[in-house]
Amino acid sequence: MSEASSSVMTTRSHPSIVDRAAVWASWLLAGAIFLTIGWLAMAPDDPQGAVSILTRRHAPLMLLQACALAGITAALATVIAGRQLPHVGTFAAAIGLAAVSLRGESAVYLLLQRADSASATHADLAGKLAFEAILWFAILGLAALVTEFVSGWLKWPRPKPDVRRGWQHAIVAGGAGLAVFYLLGGGVTSRAIAHGQACFLVAATVFLSGYLAHRLAPVRSPHAAMVAVGALAVIGFGLARLIRGAAGLPANVPASPFLRVLPIQFISVGFASAIATYWYMSSRAADTSPRDETIERNHEDDR
Repeated sequence: MSEASSSVMTTRSHPSIVDRAAVWASWLLAGAIFLTIGWLAMAPDDPQGAVSILTRRHAPLMLLQACALAGITAALATVIAGRQLPHVGTFAAAIGLAAVSLRGESAVYLLLQRADSASATHADLAGKLAFEAILWFAILGLAALVTEFVSGWLKWPRPKPDVRRGWQHAIVAGGAGLAVFYLLGGGVTSRAIAHGQACFLVAATVFLSGYLAHRLAPVRSPHAAMVAVGALAVIGFGLARLIRGAAGLPANVPASPFLRVLPIQFISVGFASAIATYWYMSSRAADTSPRDETIERNHEDDR
């Protein structure tokens, strides 16, 4: 943990009441923006539909509006709480997108929509979801850039990232994430699809794989883990194209657990979980006593 304690960004171990209030205010603001204006911009054409580009006639306009809202939310959250909690702007934009997705239907809507078409298949749907995941990743990627820009403009403390270690972290997180997702998702294939189940599956996967990645390749920012989330979503939906369900399987029960999660949820919940995991590991590093760090450093020197 000596590498982790020295390279992971240090956050305040005991934030004040004002600091906590600022952080919560930024998150509540994100929820308010996306559950009101965001819903008007991203609501599906069918009132019972899911939040997806596949359920909108004017998908490009929807994505542009979502992009603007994510950027504005990230900037505001960074101004409010960026000094107390780095990357809070990206986190706020992520939870905002996740919140608005909950107002629509789950992925079961898209599965049943394909069942009504004689030519559409789950493989066809998986390919479209992979492309959509890239678009949502780009939107939250922009939110991350806005967060970094505003943090730099306000001169909030920001550690310099280690690019080489970042790629190592992303590879570990992505590879472990794929295995963990299939492991956790294997137990829910026969259950009805629900928002809570889908979000928990992504959050748990990213946290567990991110924890392992932080242990093996600690980094100074959550950006590498965000890249791993995007790669995991695209690869996962791509693999779903190759999996054929058992004969007689209902249309609303996909063979792949990846088809149980909407792309907007996979990316937004994944980003939020990646940042939360980073904060957790940062707090652990910050709580390490000087004596423990000296002992660990001596062990490193002995090697």
